[in-house]
Amino acid sequence: MKEKRTALLITYYWPPAGGAGVHRWLRMSRFFKENDWNLHVYCPENGTWPTMDPALQSEVSEELTIVRRPIFEPHKYLGKKSNPNIGAGLTHQGKIGLVKKAVIWVRGNLFVPDARVFWIKPSVRFLANYLKVHPEIDTIISTGPPHSMHLIGLGLKQRFPKINWAADFRDPWTQIDFYHELLPGKWADKRHKKYEKKVLQSADHVITVSDACAEGLQEIAERHVHVVTNGYIFPDFNANDVPLDHSFSIAHFGSMPSARNPKSLWTALQGAMKENPGIANALQIKLVGPLDFQVVDDLKKHQLDAFLTLIPSVSHAESIRMQRSAQVLLLVANNAGNVKGILTGKFFEYLGAKRPILAIGMAKGDLNKAVDVTNSGQFFDFEDIDGLKKFVLSAFEQYQNNALHSTSVGLDTYNSRHLTKNFLDIICG
Repeated sequence: MKEKRTALLITYYWPPAGGAGVHRWLRMSRFFKENDWNLHVYCPENGTWPTMDPALQSEVSEELTIVRRPIFEPHKYLGKKSNPNIGAGLTHQGKIGLVKKAVIWVRGNLFVPDARVFWIKPSVRFLANYLKVHPEIDTIISTGPPHSMHLIGLGLKQRFPKINWAADFRDPWTQIDFYHELLPGKWADKRHKKYEKKVLQSADHVITVSDACAEGLQEIAERHVHVVTNGYIFPDFNANDVPLDHSFSIAHFGSMPSARNPKSLWTALQGAMKENPGIANALQIKLVGPLDFQVVDDLKKHQLDAFLTLIPSVSHAESIRMQRSAQVLLLVANNAGNVKGILTGKFFEYLGAKRPILAIGMAKGDLNKAVDVTNSGQFFDFEDIDGLKKFVLSAFEQYQNNALHSTSVGLDTYNSRHLTKNFLDIICG
């Protein structure tokens, strides 16, 4: 009989937290037991999460051991007006004033690597004792951002050199698209890069979510970085049985900061409506999630605000339901940082919705490759206005003929069950 192993996952995002940071490990944790692993999860009991979704607690496997500890987060006292949503990639409701700019500077320069820095030392102390009480734990997994989780992993590795440590980067650290928006000075930048390199070189295994992200981390670490993409537990349902939006809906789910504002699409939509005025009778631009004010300004500039439906936030379950009903699912990569490596968990949810995907990003990046491999929709470069206009005109014609369907293939590659096995095979190596 195969001997069971036990791992400790260190994560900031865990239900009742919602949002993109939760789902990678909420899904993979469900398949540890069938791979002969036990899993303990260490997470905050009072986190200041950008999004709350208590319904996700029903998806937590009963086979897990959950360990919660208090966390002190100073930015929770700043108030919503002065507290930009880092978890959403810095979305702003209006122009950045001096107060908000000062708050961002404080967060980027005094709280290194992030505002969860005060949880590092108490967590290392607590978990050091926890590991002594649970000698069966032979592996720790830290997942970030926030990258303070990796510094907890580093602290434990320094105390227990023989323990197996995997550092899981769901996003880059200093190469993340909004790093420069944190306004780091020379001292903070040097500290970020020092910690980043120390984590990358000290972990027994470094894992990230895309090829280009791995390449960026490898340059810093001077070592091999493994890739285990985000994934999804694909539901079995007949897409033909799902009632679709009556409107010609182009729907985006998740935050839309200024770096994710698809300006070329707004220009293309305006041009498509001039070419086919019938689009104006059916178009609905549905944006679900936090939104930067510049997005609305651009929609107004292109006379598209009359077609806009804004939905600030919904539960994950409602988001999935709405995705299945949308005519077209819009996915935009942040036009900043290591854009070639952006392959978000949202893409895999979209695959599971079985609706056509309109993806915008950098040509030949990881998102471009994934859309092509799965035949899940069409991909366009950020500046391809003509290509986007042709897509809109073609998709509208298919919509009118009830022929706008998805023909995705190869989804097994991105199944969370398969990806969990890949992850565990790596950390056993």
